[in-house]
Amino acid sequence: MTMNDSDLAALTPRVAVDPELPDETRAFLCRLDPLALYSSSEPAPDIQTPGFLYAAARPLAKVVGTALGTAALSFLFAVLYSDLVGMSYWDTLRSLLWGVAVLGLLGFWGVVAVANQRQADHQRPARLLKEAHGRYLGPNEFMPDAAAALARTQAAVDSILDAEVQKHGLLNQDLNAKSLPAFEWGVAQSLATYSHEVKGLPAWPAGGRAAKILSAAHQGLARRLEGIVARVGRLEEYAKTVTEAEQLHKELMQLRGISDREGSSEEVLGLMARDAEAGVVSALDQAVAAARSVGATLLTKDS
Repeated sequence: MTMNDSDLAALTPRVAVDPELPDETRAFLCRLDPLALYSSSEPAPDIQTPGFLYAAARPLAKVVGTALGTAALSFLFAVLYSDLVGMSYWDTLRSLLWGVAVLGLLGFWGVVAVANQRQADHQRPARLLKEAHGRYLGPNEFMPDAAAALARTQAAVDSILDAEVQKHGLLNQDLNAKSLPAFEWGVAQSLATYSHEVKGLPAWPAGGRAAKILSAAHQGLARRLEGIVARVGRLEEYAKTVTEAEQLHKELMQLRGISDREGSSEEVLGLMARDAEAGVVSALDQAVAAARSVGATLLTKDS
């Protein structure tokens, strides 16, 4: 079955990320706008982060404003306070100004701590993005046919890793958890290379001889894409066997839920469910064995 342009446009992949990146970096990349991420053929971003003075400007202005305002009011407070406690006006004013100075000093060091934290908060995302450069691929880095192939790959990987038979350890749990993300990343890299080479070809030939060369180039790239898509197809076959096992697992859980119900009116249903369990268990064992075999063949050969 072939896909038209609208079908290809509907298949937008998520950001493909090198599974060897730290968990924090991969989680950070997945939170960003995928359409804004581009790293395959660009230099590493030179991201300028706000300096210390910029980070400290606003909190420091508040501290200075508060200190000046308090100092200005101290002259008025000194008159009122000296009358109440019997101190001289100048002693009272000096005490108040000392208090303002101490509070200002404490505020200054508070601003330093806040500025350092703000600067670190600004620098960390930029540092993570720069360190991960070249190890992630955004959707805009792929031609439409390549993007569709990557979306299919990701859908198949997700269906396998999210399946209950995978989570319950019925499949090659460790192999899937380790090799499927690596499989996805390998396909993404191949598709990105294909897309980069397609984009590098002239849109229109300048003459007959150029047309022949361009035609040969497009044919060679088409064959390369076919090879990548064939790998995706084998992954989808694996996902299909997992889906079949998943459906049988759900049926088995449903039958066990029915057989566990109590009450005289439910006894017949319970007996019927228990009778059906044996056949479902046998079919599930066969489906799981088939899925494990297909998965081991695909992922071991590809790794």
